[in-house]
Amino acid sequence: MSSKDIVLKDVFEEIPHRLSKILAPAPIKELLPTNFPSTELRVDFLARLEDESILHIEFQSFNDTNMPFRMLRYYLAILERYPSSPIKQLLVYVGNRKLRMKSRLRLRNLSFSYEMIDIRQIDCKVLLESPDPMDRLLACLCKVEDEAYLIEKLIRTMEGMNEEERKDYLLKALTLTELRPNLRIRLTEDVKHVPIAVRPEDIKLPKRRLKKDILYRLGLKEGEQIGLEEGLLKSTQEMVLSLIECRLGYVPDEVTDFV
Repeated sequence: MSSKDIVLKDVFEEIPHRLSKILAPAPIKELLPTNFPSTELRVDFLARLEDESILHIEFQSFNDTNMPFRMLRYYLAILERYPSSPIKQLLVYVGNRKLRMKSRLRLRNLSFSYEMIDIRQIDCKVLLESPDPMDRLLACLCKVEDEAYLIEKLIRTMEGMNEEERKDYLLKALTLTELRPNLRIRLTEDVKHVPIAVRPEDIKLPKRRLKKDILYRLGLKEGEQIGLEEGLLKSTQEMVLSLIECRLGYVPDEVTDFV
């Protein structure tokens, strides 16, 4: 599971108030187990709604041509566990590229479909005006027309938190905005003076995955503790190099030497 998947799972475990109203056809009654041991499947979000239906939400950060088959497998596993409950499935696309996946599967003896939404169809201001910090966090992935306003809202949200809460919230924002590179560059610039120290135990991933995790790329190594400003500088430099490589197909030597 990637760091972004972990953050989205953590956020939805707290049930963001306003976004859940947008995505769910009825109020959420209770969260349900997301793992299905007999099939080795795990879904991103599963809940029982007040109308007794089951809501399954899957988050996807890239276009997967096999998504209809995956959603069908999830549907069958959920149906087997809750055979008497109506099931609503929703795929929430959070990627940065254009959404190209299909939401329907038509075979010779089978017709299957589910709902799908690109989270950028949601105006971030709708979530930024929510009193729920988790809504404001997810606003990073929505349609953003005023980045300065969004970042200001995030910083104000952190003002009432203690140091550990502030660190957790900011690291989640930095992880999610890996999906929005331009916004992430601006966010790292605006928050780099926030007095937060990062420790190895803050990384909630197995050691074999650390090199792909945001905190490792911020400059953290085992046994070290860094200030956020130092780490974010390194992160911003790497992000700029990635953007140059995407545009040109390579990074000029003089640019690499300068960084």
